[in-house]
Amino acid sequence: MARSILIFIVVVLVFSCRKSVDNYAALGAEYYPLRVGSERNYYYDSTRYNSLLKTVSKFRFNIRETVRDSFEDQAGLMTYRLEQFISRDSGRSYQFLSLQTVTPDAYGIQRVKDNRRDLVLSFPIRNLRSWYPFSFWNDSLKEFRYQYNGVAKAYANDWFVFPNTVFVNQRYDSTFIFIRENREFFARDYGMVYRINRDIDFQDPDFPEGHVVTWSLYRFYP
Repeated sequence: MARSILIFIVVVLVFSCRKSVDNYAALGAEYYPLRVGSERNYYYDSTRYNSLLKTVSKFRFNIRETVRDSFEDQAGLMTYRLEQFISRDSGRSYQFLSLQTVTPDAYGIQRVKDNRRDLVLSFPIRNLRSWYPFSFWNDSLKEFRYQYNGVAKAYANDWFVFPNTVFVNQRYDSTFIFIRENREFFARDYGMVYRINRDIDFQDPDFPEGHVVTWSLYRFYP
């Protein structure tokens, strides 16, 4: 009798573990929450350096991203339609910017924009884990590699404090004459909260050439 009870407990534990592995949230989907009707608002800050004109131009726009709809794709996976709009007049009016689809599965979070599929998060999430974000559709892009360089880290901007954030290093090349950086931060229960794209040439250190673009979440409707 005791042996039968022990076997039953072991079987229950095994199936519980399998169930937790099959649960996307247990693997990391909570860092990219998707619910129809939810909305994220970002400040889009752009700094442009022109070495020829010796100028620095700065702009701030508003980006509104809404999870508009959901549907099953051809593989039977739930896919979400994201619509982005941009405001160039401090939020008084918005124009359509882009359409994206996002699909969570057992491997990670797939984001499609401009017909390019990007595995933005790879499951399970753990520090220093790396992956090829485009390899499942274009083997020629295997030189691109993403990596987690911070898991469950705190991050704060001017509007929120995020106690549990994942940092994704998409690209970082730096020398004495240039710096190229792409990074995204995802906060638990919020999604993407920060993005930076930096590409600057310092051949003339007094008058560099390039740009810095950042996205910072300032409003969120779950």
